[in-house]
Amino acid sequence: MDEIKAMWQQAKGSNPQQPPFDVNSLIALGEARKKSALAAHYGNALILSATVAMLIFYFYYLYDFQFLSSKIGINLMIGGLVVRIAIEIFSAVRSRRIKISDTAAQSLQNSISFYEFRKRIHGPVTKIIFGLYFVGFYLLTPEFSKYLSLFWVILMDTSAVLIAAVLIKVI
Repeated sequence: MDEIKAMWQQAKGSNPQQPPFDVNSLIALGEARKKSALAAHYGNALILSATVAMLIFYFYYLYDFQFLSSKIGINLMIGGLVVRIAIEIFSAVRSRRIKISDTAAQSLQNSISFYEFRKRIHGPVTKIIFGLYFVGFYLLTPEFSKYLSLFWVILMDTSAVLIAAVLIKVI
C-alpha cells in the first residue's frame, strides 16, 4: 500500500497542472470507440454467418449425412451459431442506444447496463453454445467413421479437443 501511495504522490507531483480537456474531443473519442465496438459486433456476426453458410453447404448440399445422430449434431452446431449471431446483432442494437452525448450519469448507467448484459452473455450463454457446438461435432463421428479410416477419425476428434482447449483459453 505504501508503494502505491508513493507512486500516486510521484505521479501527482510530476504533472502539476494539466490543461482543461475539450468536451467535444472527448465525445468524439467516445463515439470512435463506440463505432469500433459496433464494428466488432457486426464483424463477429458476419464471421459466424459465413461459418453457418459453410456448414449448411457442406452438411446439407455437398454431403447429405444420413445418421440421425449426424443430423442432430449438424443442427446443434448450426443452431448454436445462429443463437450467437442473434446475440451479436442484439448487442449491436443495444449498443447503438447508448448516447455518448447524454448526461454523464445517463450514459454511464446505459453503459453499465450494456456491459452487464455482455458479461452475462460471455459467461454461461457462450459456454453453453460452445459446448453444444462440440457435442454436435462429436455426434458426426459415427458418420465420419463410415467414410474415413479410423486413423483420420481419431486425428480429427483429437485435434478438435486441442482446438477446443485453445478456444476456451482465448475466449
